[in-house]
Amino acid sequence: MNLSTDLTNVNLSEEETTTTRDAAIAKFREAAAVTIFNWGNVHMCEGRMMMDGGREKPLEEGGQQGAAIAVADKFDEVEALFDLAKTRFEKALSIKPDHHDSIIALAQRRYERSRLLSAAAGLSGDNGKAPAGHDAKKRTAEAEEEFTGAAADYKAALANLPEEVPKEKTEEEKAQYQALVDEAVARGEEPPPEDDTTTKSQVCVMLGNTLFEHSQLLARIGKAWQPMLDEALKYFHDAGCAQTDIENAIKMHKGKRMEAAK
Repeated sequence: MNLSTDLTNVNLSEEETTTTRDAAIAKFREAAAVTIFNWGNVHMCEGRMMMDGGREKPLEEGGQQGAAIAVADKFDEVEALFDLAKTRFEKALSIKPDHHDSIIALAQRRYERSRLLSAAAGLSGDNGKAPAGHDAKKRTAEAEEEFTGAAADYKAALANLPEEVPKEKTEEEKAQYQALVDEAVARGEEPPPEDDTTTKSQVCVMLGNTLFEHSQLLARIGKAWQPMLDEALKYFHDAGCAQTDIENAIKMHKGKRMEAAK
């Protein structure tokens, strides 16, 4: 149906014209919000690439990779990109206030900015030194504030997500999953979880990551971190993450690594 053409149809009643007009407005708002949201994501991707510092070394040769490392070498440039992204996401919401992807993206932006601030405080990776031009104490406080804000934003997004109808799997998808289960059982491994990804499960993972990273920062600065790690694990479980993945994440947690090194 061409909504623009339908609006000029002289055979429509007043009620039908109003309905068609409202549908057209909703479609155009959705399209505009998605376009501006994607524009914001371009800025976020560029900012993340600028602060990518690789990953921490595994605990032992052949062990699991450690957490992603952020670097603050281009702090001002990354901050500017994150600010641009925030402007785009907020603009998308001004057009369509219930655009949940933009709501979630604003929380994700705060999480990424927390990582940038942690790097500027010398709390990313293992060097433990703040880069030149940054006050470690100030940046640490800012990072804690942003981590807390990001978690609160994710929780608010979770509370307001619409109900999702689970997608019905095709017979081919069911067969492919069963083959993976059979292979895992044959190797004596835990079967992989079914891919029932929903927006809710994705947000639970993002919230879990935020709490996990915040707890690592707390461990680095000598504050109590276990309760926040426990909350992170709850959201990983709620998201349906594989137990082996959760266990590997726990092993690589900065607090656990520091305990093991004592």
